[in-house]
Amino acid sequence: MKVALEKSSSVAPALLSTENDDGTFVLVELRIRWELGPVVSVWLPARGQTARNLAVRPDVVFNLPPDGAGTEEGTAGSTPCTTDAPWTEPSELVRPPRLAHCPVQLEARRLGERTVTDGAWTQIEAQVLRVHADPRWVVPLNGPGTGPAAWHPPVHDFRPSGTPPPQTVPAPAREMAQQWERRFPAGSGGA
Repeated sequence: MKVALEKSSSVAPALLSTENDDGTFVLVELRIRWELGPVVSVWLPARGQTARNLAVRPDVVFNLPPDGAGTEEGTAGSTPCTTDAPWTEPSELVRPPRLAHCPVQLEARRLGERTVTDGAWTQIEAQVLRVHADPRWVVPLNGPGTGPAAWHPPVHDFRPSGTPPPQTVPAPAREMAQQWERRFPAGSGGA
């Protein structure tokens, strides 16, 4: 079987927390994808505990760790890991807890049934119900660089520099004939 993976800017590492049958919670690290607005899509091993939990109980929390959370440099701005600091905090709309050291946490609920592919993988989509974000990661609405005037979409121009842009509206036939030193048809009142 040949597989092609497409790298997308909407793919992000996440720590998922789901609820087990006995009321405890399980945590798994994987990558999630945003493609459908407030819906998160995730592929899980079909026989894994997280997939089994989501098949029975639809609540899930996507905890987005800070960049470089596994390295020494990435933990400088995050909460220090001490035995006194709590690892989790309660969610507001779902049962699984949120991870306290993650700057962005998405409380979500599974949509529909899971899709099993080749018996090895399952795809689950979840509707985001509530977003928790560290205020240091939030850009203010009226801050610099957030207005429509600050947005500069990428424009690709494949013309060599220094060449004039092509005419967008074609000239009338009479003007084109004179420009190319051709005779305009006589039936139309030509010269």
